[in-house]
Amino acid sequence: MEVISKFVETGVAAINLRTLAAFVPILDERKADIEKIERKSFVYDDKRSSRNELDVYYPLNSTLTKSGKTPILFFVYGGGYNSGSKQFPEPFSMGYRALGSFFAQHGFITIIPDYRLVPEVKFPASSEDIRDAVNWVCANVDVIGAPSIPAPDVDAIFIMGHSAGDVHTKVLSLYPPVSSTVHPRLKGVIWSGGSWFIVDEKKRFRIEVPAAQYLGSQEQQREREPRALWNALSDEQIKDHPDILLVRAEREPDWLLLSWEEILPDIEKRRGEAPQMIIGKGHNHISPNWALCSGQGEEWGEDVVKWMKARIN
Repeated sequence: MEVISKFVETGVAAINLRTLAAFVPILDERKADIEKIERKSFVYDDKRSSRNELDVYYPLNSTLTKSGKTPILFFVYGGGYNSGSKQFPEPFSMGYRALGSFFAQHGFITIIPDYRLVPEVKFPASSEDIRDAVNWVCANVDVIGAPSIPAPDVDAIFIMGHSAGDVHTKVLSLYPPVSSTVHPRLKGVIWSGGSWFIVDEKKRFRIEVPAAQYLGSQEQQREREPRALWNALSDEQIKDHPDILLVRAEREPDWLLLSWEEILPDIEKRRGEAPQMIIGKGHNHISPNWALCSGQGEEWGEDVVKWMKARIN
């Protein structure tokens, strides 16, 4: 984290590869411990030939739900709508491997699915892919289960998305054509470092081209941005929405901080109370996920675990 703290820039393009490179030697030193967590890959949609797999990370010791089973955490990575993978090539292969291992070490079956990207797909296909992954897991608990731990608990599923993956996760729970087709009732959603609104009416920032390609015209962006989807929900749908945890880095890009200024009051207005927010101290937009299992800057992840455990006990 000392190296990360010296980065003056906060823009994603300026700090992305530098942040990853800073954690590579740290995670490589801990590779043996990280790889003690078993990982298996499964195809969740055999109608497609690519970007249709998910990785499952198995805890050595499960956190037990009330039914004596193992809770599940899905993680949806970002990548600007047009990039990203559950497994990065070398020398960055330990990144999401470490994230999956971190939450598995804390007792959660952790699942990282791939999903389709721009330019192959447009809204809401990426969220539909995540839905398909969740539904496949719920229908195949015997397939993904491990004899060494209690069975997966499909009534204790959490989903955490980061950056563009955060937006896909918001759409998953806020857009009825998708949310109504998720088979289980989610226990909680963790929105981490993603936009709340896409079109800034004050013209303080403009979205990147891949986001526009995915979301559509400016009029469609206004209709499809998470804030608009939230405001379009009925009071009953708001009441039934899963618990929300907000997570962001202390040093996010300016455009993201502007977007997040409105998320707390918007949620509080509809639900009567503001959700809990975790701020990753010293982190930039990229570093929180890569800090897990590094021994540095992991506090935000430990706080996420506490939040989830409070909802299954």
